[in-house]
Amino acid sequence: MRSSILLGVLGAAGALGSPLDKRAYVTDWTVVTVTTTITGAPPAQTYAPVQAVQISQHLRRPPPPLRLRRPRRVASSKSIESLFSRSSSTSTSSSAPAATPTDYQSAILYNHNVHRSNHSASSLAWSADLESSAHTLASRCVYQHDTSIAGGGYGQNIGYGVSADEIGVMITNLMYNNEMGYYSDLYGEATPDMTNFDLWGHFSQIVWKGTTHVGCATVTCPSLGNVDSSSAVPFTVCNYSPAGNYDGEYSSNVLAPLGHAMYVA
Repeated sequence: MRSSILLGVLGAAGALGSPLDKRAYVTDWTVVTVTTTITGAPPAQTYAPVQAVQISQHLRRPPPPLRLRRPRRVASSKSIESLFSRSSSTSTSSSAPAATPTDYQSAILYNHNVHRSNHSASSLAWSADLESSAHTLASRCVYQHDTSIAGGGYGQNIGYGVSADEIGVMITNLMYNNEMGYYSDLYGEATPDMTNFDLWGHFSQIVWKGTTHVGCATVTCPSLGNVDSSSAVPFTVCNYSPAGNYDGEYSSNVLAPLGHAMYVA
C-alpha cells in the first residue's frame, strides 16, 4: 500500500493571564509532503529525520523567526497557522448549522467529528456565522489572523497550500494524527506542561469538549499577502466557538482516546 504521509513541524507560544484572563495560544506550522510505502498500519509515533528550516513563533505578533527542523525528501510545501483567541468571560454561542451542508462543510465536520468521538466529545455543528467571518478574512488574501470580524470571541486556524477538496488532509493528517501522540502523557492534567504545546495545540483544539461549532472557508487567491508565492494559493480560515486550549480546563476538555482505529484522510 502506498500512501502520502504529511509531516510537520511547528512553533508555539503562550502567555499566562489572571484567573479572569484566560491564556491564549498561537501555533505556526510549516509542513511538507513525503511519500513512502507502508506495509501495515502506521505507527502512532514515527518521525522522520529532519533538517533546518525557519518558522515564525508568535503570540498575536511575530518575534524574529525561530529556527526549527523539517523532514528531508521534500516534495511540496504547505503552511498552517493556528490561533486560539482570548474569549470574554461569557462565551457567545454561534448560530445553528446550515440545513443542508455542502460537500466542503461535510468534509470539515467529518474530519473533526471522527476524532472528537474518539475522545468522548460531542460532534461539532456548522455555523453560518463562523463561516461568514472566515470567508471575510480569507477573501482579503492576506495571510494573517483577525478574530475581531463579526464581534470576535472565537478561536481561529488559518492555513495555505491545501485546496478545498483536500481539507481533510489538513485537519486529520496534519492537525490530529501528527499531534495526538505528543499528548499521551498529559491526559487528566488541568494545566499540562506547555513546553511542547507547539507539538499538540491543534490536536487539543480539535477534540476540545467545550467547542460546539465550527465554520470554515477556503479561497484561492491570485497572490497571498505575507507569503512569497508565484502562483495562485488556496487560503483556508476555520473559526471555532467557543475557543479551546484554556489554562486550567484541559482535564475536563481533552479526554483520553477510546481506542478507535486511526483514520487517515
